[in-house]
Amino acid sequence: MGCCQLKIDSYKANFNLFNPTSKNLMRGFETDRPDITESAYTVDAGHFQLETDFFKTEKTNYNDFKAVDNYYNFINLKLGLTNNVDIQFVISPLVTSNIKTKNSASNISSFGNISLRIKRNLWGNDGGKSALAIIPFINFPKQSQKLNGGIILPLAITLPSGWGFGTQIQTDFVENQSKAGYHLNYLLSATTSHQLMNKTNFFIESYLTRETEKNLFEYFLNGGLIYEISHNLKSDIGFNYGLKSISSTTYFIGLSFRY
Repeated sequence: MGCCQLKIDSYKANFNLFNPTSKNLMRGFETDRPDITESAYTVDAGHFQLETDFFKTEKTNYNDFKAVDNYYNFINLKLGLTNNVDIQFVISPLVTSNIKTKNSASNISSFGNISLRIKRNLWGNDGGKSALAIIPFINFPKQSQKLNGGIILPLAITLPSGWGFGTQIQTDFVENQSKAGYHLNYLLSATTSHQLMNKTNFFIESYLTRETEKNLFEYFLNGGLIYEISHNLKSDIGFNYGLKSISSTTYFIGLSFRY
């Protein structure tokens, strides 16, 4: 890290929620969406960022079980508290579920989960070839469900020739379904991205999950396009494809904005 970079980092440390980062010192527009792998970078102090799935549909078709879950305006609202910390509110306002089995069918509409997350960048927020963050989070319960949460560790690496790489490890502390108590679930992901054409990037990602209560592994292959409408506005479209017959396939379209 050069002398000029050290001076910038030291100067930016003075900014906070009530003393916003100067616009000419704001870092590049980084988002947690549209891939599963979270960004290792935080929102600049005193600025906010809105990331949303305008529409997301998740389809599962396994033996006699068929389900379609539709999510409308799935929101991640972020606010920069300091130069290296932001707070995030993840809200799913409306979810509709259509479930069919061999002997029954149901249609359900409900409010989705609400999550509170804190992202702390550990290094690389304002320069360098890599960046690491830690994201603890809490999911607030719906009705009879109990409080749960977890922790995410995302790592970003800048590769030669304009390629980017990201990976993360995630651990979830989840309520048991078959008995009292909690268990741990795990997620491991890897994603790469590159510019496809002017203002358009693509990403390819894979991730696996382990549900320890059922000893169930699932594997997914994801992809999508990101279009930079302006310096502070992006749109995206993509899919998450389950590689096992029991796994779901998801299609989404979204938007991200910062101020």
